[in-house]
Amino acid sequence: MCSNRPASGEVATLSHHSKPGLTLRITDWKFWTYTDGSCHIQEGKTFTEVGVYHPSMGKSSLVEPYGAGITNTIGRAELAAISAAIAHGQNYIATDSLAPFHQIRKQVLYPEKHRHHVQGDIFKLLSNTFCNSQSHIFH
Repeated sequence: MCSNRPASGEVATLSHHSKPGLTLRITDWKFWTYTDGSCHIQEGKTFTEVGVYHPSMGKSSLVEPYGAGITNTIGRAELAAISAAIAHGQNYIATDSLAPFHQIRKQVLYPEKHRHHVQGDIFKLLSNTFCNSQSHIFH
């Protein structure tokens, strides 16, 4: 584990320095959930890491994406982060990657196209979450 990374359950300290003149576009940003996935290679081995942060709850979590071989990718890490937020009932999610949202949309609209997708296990988890959701968005 990197020494500059907070332990599971701890909240990272944030710098309050910013460029003058910047304004927030989203005033309720503390109520959003922020996700990120990363992938790096060290000594020939691929490592993926996933983080989920919710400022108003003061909660940050590390998520295990459970990738192996061809599924151990940055795409899986990003998708696992968003999936974890959705599974925990978060409705407002911000991330630096648009690709997982395209894949999730495709899963919702055309599930037959993901029948043999390499990340099918995550899509199955999402489908179950959506089917069991009380939100009208998924019905």
